[in-house]
Amino acid sequence: MKLQSPNHQSQPERIGLSARRLTDKIKNIIHLHEVVPPDTQMKSKKTSSLLRPKKTAPEGNSDAVAKSLFDEIVHFLNQGNFKKAEQLRETLLVEAPKAVREIVKSGELIEQKKSAGMNPEKVKPWAALFNQFTNSEAMAFYFALKEFVVKPNQPVFQQGSCDNRLYFIGSGSLKLKYFDYDARRNVSITTLRKGDIAGVETFFTLTNHTTNLIAVEESVISYLDKDAYQKILAGNHAIESKLLKFCDSKQINYDQKRPETPVRRAHKRYKADLNGQVQRFDENGNPGGEITDVKIVDISAGGLSYRVQNLKIGEASQLHNSRINITASYQKYSLLYELKRSAKVVSLKFHPFGECSVHVQFEQSMDENIVMEIARHTDVMAFI
Repeated sequence: MKLQSPNHQSQPERIGLSARRLTDKIKNIIHLHEVVPPDTQMKSKKTSSLLRPKKTAPEGNSDAVAKSLFDEIVHFLNQGNFKKAEQLRETLLVEAPKAVREIVKSGELIEQKKSAGMNPEKVKPWAALFNQFTNSEAMAFYFALKEFVVKPNQPVFQQGSCDNRLYFIGSGSLKLKYFDYDARRNVSITTLRKGDIAGVETFFTLTNHTTNLIAVEESVISYLDKDAYQKILAGNHAIESKLLKFCDSKQINYDQKRPETPVRRAHKRYKADLNGQVQRFDENGNPGGEITDVKIVDISAGGLSYRVQNLKIGEASQLHNSRINITASYQKYSLLYELKRSAKVVSLKFHPFGECSVHVQFEQSMDENIVMEIARHTDVMAFI
């Protein structure tokens, strides 16, 4: 599991420069004034932005429809309701596709107003990340973030849980620790502070947390939800590589050795090359649903890893933490033996070219001698 921390004490002049570059990006703001007919202005002041009735235009009058929608877009922008303004612009594109002026102008206004809504102080700890983004990428990422406050001794996430969030520590301090089941005690790893990030491994792969993150003092945290992340990637593909690069660039110096994931490290793994099939259990504990062909690439007494092609993210999220039945066969000399195990999916990771690796934990461990036998007769070079 990777958790990262910015280097606060090295190269302070570069950090200051990054923050100033970011501020320069967003300081040229154009203040918007609502463009509505005079007889509507007084009414709009008394009407809630959420309850404001939508103005109607004569049927077939595309110019009037475009003007009505444009005025509504400006109204919601001045209310700070960017989501509603963007939804109305989508409606404008559908209902008045020839209203080029209104379409272009509304897009510009949305971008300007979003720029004005970005708080440089909130972004400053992540200046190195935001300076990699284009203006549209920076705005999409900024407004996808959500913020919450965590009180002292309150957990942000717990060992064994899965929340699919990437956490950005804005203030305060939090202790990262894990429970050592062998020693039966909590082990402190490090302290996270302003500018640190957490949840990297569980965010970029479908896996459970192997640590606990608990607030030492009141802390403000922003987080990026996986669903929101997928939405902004749809129109900003380059964000993914920039975010990954940013996360990889900031390794933490751990106070103690990181915990190894028990599911992956409790038993020695051997490379394998087996064709297998996987079927999920239904809610009643019976095998059901489609049977998927997979390639088993390694195996241990406690579990195995297989690869599957063209698994969609939604399918992967349903598969994570589910119970499965996995079968395969291997040949020992002239005889064919069957491997059949019930297991739990504990981790999934996407690879290039539509491939996904899936790590599973057996409900009952296998005999080590049988595992060695499978490895010996499926991948001799790996076993040697």
